[in-house]
Amino acid sequence: MHELSLYGSIPVGNHDHLLQQLAGLTAMQPQAVHEIHVVFKGRQALGLEKVSGTVGGESAGTQQQQQDLQRLRTMLQSGVFYVQLIGSLLPRDNKRSTVTRQGSGENSIGWENQEVEWTFEFKDTPEAAKQSASTRLVSRVKFNQGDMVTFLDMFGFEYVKRYVVEGQRFYHQDTSLFLHRVRRLPAPRDNVSATDISDLPPWAKLPLLDASGTYILQAMVEIVDGNTQELRDRATGQLLALRDTLKSEVTLAQPDRLALDTRVPITRRP
Repeated sequence: MHELSLYGSIPVGNHDHLLQQLAGLTAMQPQAVHEIHVVFKGRQALGLEKVSGTVGGESAGTQQQQQDLQRLRTMLQSGVFYVQLIGSLLPRDNKRSTVTRQGSGENSIGWENQEVEWTFEFKDTPEAAKQSASTRLVSRVKFNQGDMVTFLDMFGFEYVKRYVVEGQRFYHQDTSLFLHRVRRLPAPRDNVSATDISDLPPWAKLPLLDASGTYILQAMVEIVDGNTQELRDRATGQLLALRDTLKSEVTLAQPDRLALDTRVPITRRP
């Protein structure tokens, strides 16, 4: 599946007005979203630092051997990404609530009355080709049984950090509109899983990542077959039409590709 997106920033003072505009545009009430994101990074293949000037115990002195060695190093260094477990907070009755007006976004949601629906998410780095919207490969898998952190560790992913996302989601034709911002989460205590939410502070007491309270609006279309140009063109056309419709409220644009880079930096071991 491929994701095509445009992004815009909204000052906190414009939040309520934009909510009303989006509700009118989509003819729906906003769906409240509260998520916990747990970030993992892929580990480099063991022994990468030992891949030097020898192949098979002999000197890699020929040009062909050097090329083979370079291809080996490239292979070992590629495909190392950040991935996430995303936990959607649901009331105990599994019914999503709606919000008609959230004001500054402060709320008193409590963890003890919530169930968590976990999804494993991989997002590739956006494509480098010149285009009108950010385009990248995405994959999501429901992941609600067993020790997820241990499972990912066994597959070469180690815990990095966690945070929460609050916002509202709308739908317009094939486009998902997600108005949101991020709050920080404390690191898990020793011997406590990063996915454990039983001992977290009240939501409204979690500090904002951006102290100004600014929101991000993501307009997104997902297409099943990203290799079909017709589907790409249709999705791009919908995003550009929406951009023009909302231009008096928010500037939707393609972000810097490297700002959405999901690759783990390659570092040298001492």
